[in-house]
Amino acid sequence: MAILKSIFILFLIGALPVHAQEYLLPVMHNVHKSPELLEKHQQLVQTRSEAIGLPFWDDFTNDGPYPDPEKWIDSYVFINTGFAVHPKTYGVATFDILDENGEIYDHATIDNIPFAADHLTSHILDLSEYSPSDSLILTFYYQPQGTGAPPADNDSLVLQFRLPPEQEVAKNTKDDNDDDEGNGNDEHLWQSVWKAEGESLMSFSQDTFPYFKRVAIPVEDEIYFHDEFQFRYRNYASFSPGQTIPNNTQTGNIWNIDYVYFDHGRSLLDSTYNDIAFVSPAQSLLQDLTAMPWSQYIANPQQVLRSNFRVRIANLSDVPYNYNYLYVIQDENQNTIRTYSGGSDVVQPFFDAGYQDYPPHSNPIVLTNPLPTSPAHERHFRIVHKLQPGTQGDDRPRNDTLAFDQHFSNFFAYDDGSPELIHLVKGSDPGRALQFNAAHTDTIEAVKLFLLETINNQDLQQRYEVFIWDSLEPENIIYQSEEQFITEESTSGGFETYELTSPIVVEGSFYVGFRQAGTVLLSNAIVVGFDKSQNVNHRLFYDAGQGWLSSGATGALMIRPVVKRDHVTSIPSPDVAGGLSATIYPNPVSGSSLHLKTEAAVDQDCMIIELFDTHGRLVLRQKFSSSVNISSLHNGVYLVRITDTHSGHSTTERVVIAR
Repeated sequence: MAILKSIFILFLIGALPVHAQEYLLPVMHNVHKSPELLEKHQQLVQTRSEAIGLPFWDDFTNDGPYPDPEKWIDSYVFINTGFAVHPKTYGVATFDILDENGEIYDHATIDNIPFAADHLTSHILDLSEYSPSDSLILTFYYQPQGTGAPPADNDSLVLQFRLPPEQEVAKNTKDDNDDDEGNGNDEHLWQSVWKAEGESLMSFSQDTFPYFKRVAIPVEDEIYFHDEFQFRYRNYASFSPGQTIPNNTQTGNIWNIDYVYFDHGRSLLDSTYNDIAFVSPAQSLLQDLTAMPWSQYIANPQQVLRSNFRVRIANLSDVPYNYNYLYVIQDENQNTIRTYSGGSDVVQPFFDAGYQDYPPHSNPIVLTNPLPTSPAHERHFRIVHKLQPGTQGDDRPRNDTLAFDQHFSNFFAYDDGSPELIHLVKGSDPGRALQFNAAHTDTIEAVKLFLLETINNQDLQQRYEVFIWDSLEPENIIYQSEEQFITEESTSGGFETYELTSPIVVEGSFYVGFRQAGTVLLSNAIVVGFDKSQNVNHRLFYDAGQGWLSSGATGALMIRPVVKRDHVTSIPSPDVAGGLSATIYPNPVSGSSLHLKTEAAVDQDCMIIELFDTHGRLVLRQKFSSSVNISSLHNGVYLVRITDTHSGHSTTERVVIAR
């Protein structure tokens, strides 16, 4: 049987054409997994040597990418918030065909025969003190496909129970999918007790609730009540050699599981839990962007801030629940700088009323002036959302908190850094462009492209050019790179940085992207990461040879323009030895006047004031005055230089105009 990594895959399942020549496909490599994180996770697993007791519960809201080492012993599934559609709580365990290193399993084959892929195995549970009369029941929720690609019809997700070491399963009781390849030699100790066949999410859910289905498995057979009991989930995946769309990148065959709960004294009808929980991940403060340069933000915060957060809260119990909701904004030192309180409210049970619909909780406003606006090279904040239970308490407090790390550095981004799919365009010299907006004149010095590894390196040595445009209709190029080539190093899984040969000035709307040279098919199209966490396809455009078109792909293409942090090179540094000092206020300034104050001993008749933009261009020059009219200047960052013409001493301050 051919090894999957050594040949081309002709794979139709999971290919998602959004327009005739624009495609979304599954990814091949999990960039979140790494040898360093894997080693750390395995060390944590090994620290737990004793059996754990009931109840056993996990809703996968731990940080990931690996499972909670207090509950699970292996490292294969991916803990994330991006692959599920309407989960029970905001984290899930995703099963695919990628191993603990984030690579396609070596034993994966193309022959229509399902092979064992991921598995998720509990720590040892001592059930020797229980009996069938204690009503032990394991429940969980599962979903095929999610936001990825669906499992094939002959694929499956299986639940297995561990038998006593001395007990072997007869050959004729083994699951048809059981095989030992790549999974050790203890298969005879595992018995399959439940199985789901592969299908699409549409077929599974009919595009309505429940997007996840509940499974309840009673533990009734005497053979399971021993002191080395374990349970595990496994997915089996396959590829058909007869499919016709070339796709050399795979994380198809997706299954998600959520809210695993195993305890005694339960009923098969026990489908509610004393738990109020966040269901969706936290959002950026910004309406489209996930990150942007700090100077761009403070130039016009209201232009980029979202007006409200979308917060999904579910009451998983069977009775109304009283609780409080709030969010806080913390700075780099974890100091709370702003607090929003939504007060208290009663949320009805989810199975009866769905998500919480009380606007101060489900749609809280973004506070006015949520962040300070003092100039800085970069700033980093954390938005923390919290649920505070009322008198009922909450059995699962871990899912009562979620956070978003808000970065203001030296780049613009619409993505969260995690690709769920890849984006490809075929055609003649096809291009892709992402629109951004600069609130003040700025300088682009680099472009980051999220390039991914592909089977057989399908885009290796493909030629492309990086472009910056100030208009696509009509097309007006303001930067075009020399010809670039895709290399093995550039597709290792992450952002590849292209340094512009000369910085490019932008202001207002501009576009960043690239064109691939020649006639391009899916089999040689350049692969770029695509984030499904939020939809900004109104800012994505592609050209397959017939002109620029709006994208139909729901999500965010992972391209990031990088700006120079210190643009100003033509203005002299302040003469610190001269001792000249001045106070310039307010800063930032939102009105039409800038105020200045110097030491009383200074002869103001000998002083001049100069304002420079970020390119070093002189935009204002006048004699010293305690009030300077700046009504003619646009929002942005400026340098104010005050010079004593008699002594030659000067001082320079950075000022932001943000009306």
